[in-house]
Amino acid sequence: MELFVVMDKSILGRGVFAVFSSIEKAQSFSDDLYRTTHFHSEVKVCPIIGGHDTSGRVFAAHFYDHFYDTHVFDGLYSEDVLAYDAVGNKGLIMRFIIDSPEDKEILT
Repeated sequence: MELFVVMDKSILGRGVFAVFSSIEKAQSFSDDLYRTTHFHSEVKVCPIIGGHDTSGRVFAAHFYDHFYDTHVFDGLYSEDVLAYDAVGNKGLIMRFIIDSPEDKEILT
């Protein structure tokens, strides 16, 4: 299954803002984000790593880049345990509900 991730467009600090089931929903959110905040974002197609979860939850893992002292998006995972295994202790994990950009939570 592939999802559409709206993320920071800058080179550093490429964090995830929201996760969507369609390119149209993701692009609409990205356009609205720019209109309201003038913040530049981009839409990326991203597969989910791990088994399929019908709850609509996904976990965005960000690894810690020591050189630039920032977190960088690594991928989407079906379970928080898989995300933690991928990015380690210094990583950042965020829980998202697909198609609900307001429903997100930082886990680490």
